[in-house]
Amino acid sequence: WERPPVVVMKAFSEVKPAIFIAVPLIILDLIWGVRAARFRKERVTFSRAFRRTMAKAADYTCWIIIAASVGLAFETQVLEWVILGLVMGNEIISIIGNYFETKGLELSWTNLYRWIFKAGAEKIGATMESAEAEGIIKPKRERDEKGRFVKKS
Repeated sequence: WERPPVVVMKAFSEVKPAIFIAVPLIILDLIWGVRAARFRKERVTFSRAFRRTMAKAADYTCWIIIAASVGLAFETQVLEWVILGLVMGNEIISIIGNYFETKGLELSWTNLYRWIFKAGAEKIGATMESAEAEGIIKPKRERDEKGRFVKKS
């Protein structure tokens, strides 16, 4: 039997890669979140952006601790990566949603999840057109014949 501090440090060293994945996700979320807020004509302040980014970093830290603890309790790394995969996968989908919002497109979460789980590997190479055809993304505003957004009167 190893001493408890050694076991705990070993458990946390196994989820160390999650930190290197979380940092770029937090930065991308900040960038696309600010762009989406500006697109919605919301007031963006440094204070609010910084506060939300720090809260997200704290959330990730908590999830990493939870994942490491669950992995330690059940003596398996699989559960750690399932938990972290769900958390980080949700973040990636949020970043994608913010990206589409800045392009004037609305992401249908229901259809996106259905699309992901329905076809999996065969849909990886799907194009934007097929995504639009399946209702995953749809124009948020109408466009004119040149593809520019039409202002509502």
